[in-house]
Amino acid sequence: MIPARTTEIWGRYRPNPLQVWAIDQSERRPQSLWGSLCRRLVVSGLRQPLDVRRFGAKFRLYPTDNLCEKRALLSSAKFDRVERDLLSARMHPKFKFVDIGANIGLYSLFVAAEAGPLANILAVEPQPVIQERLAFNIAANPTANIVHVDCAVSDKKGVERMGLALRNRGASGFVLRSGKAPDDVFMVETRALAELLTTYDMLGADALKMDIEGAEELVLPKYFAQTKPDDLPKLLILERNPAWKTDCIALAEAHGYRQIASAHMNVVLEKN
Repeated sequence: MIPARTTEIWGRYRPNPLQVWAIDQSERRPQSLWGSLCRRLVVSGLRQPLDVRRFGAKFRLYPTDNLCEKRALLSSAKFDRVERDLLSARMHPKFKFVDIGANIGLYSLFVAAEAGPLANILAVEPQPVIQERLAFNIAANPTANIVHVDCAVSDKKGVERMGLALRNRGASGFVLRSGKAPDDVFMVETRALAELLTTYDMLGADALKMDIEGAEELVLPKYFAQTKPDDLPKLLILERNPAWKTDCIALAEAHGYRQIASAHMNVVLEKN
């Protein structure tokens, strides 16, 4: 794990010329052996984060223990391109966006950069180390109107145990997708989604992204049951999970959504 670097201003850890070249090669040839070698050149032996601009925003990325940071650094052009294009097509200056499982803020800061300073963005992320990275990235973009909430979304208010996956922190959750025992655990406050959105005036948001490692099936049934149709988000981005016992896509469709895109990891649904 690269030690946290949160006190130095953004720009202190810009990639060196060799790293810049290797990142460019990785972006140009993402599926080739050459691109893979270039990615390895950047990440192997890395001892500090890298400060880069991505999606119109400034980020400090730690690509060695978080897959989404590695993807954003080394293959940003392909990073959730379908989802970002659909969001861009619907963007307006007062866009309201909810980011459940915000990680380091890639989606939140993309929306902030696209929509501008009048957008309202709620970023929900409970992991302690990831929270530090998220807070730094938000601070590095002072015009972004992002509120971070330190909690996990569940079916009720309470306190639960969350498992950490230290090799890919984005895969942490109540139950690890791999089925393996977590590397570590921590206690987290949980809140029901309907209550959370009501508290932060996010009912009827323009878009909601949910990436909570399979816990969607815990959250969504109660959320749909408690929420009036007019208060549902217009656009819904869900990470698919083959371990779901409840088909969350079918559940959303039963509550007035239609699927408009199926991407690499996510499905995008829009209200009829």
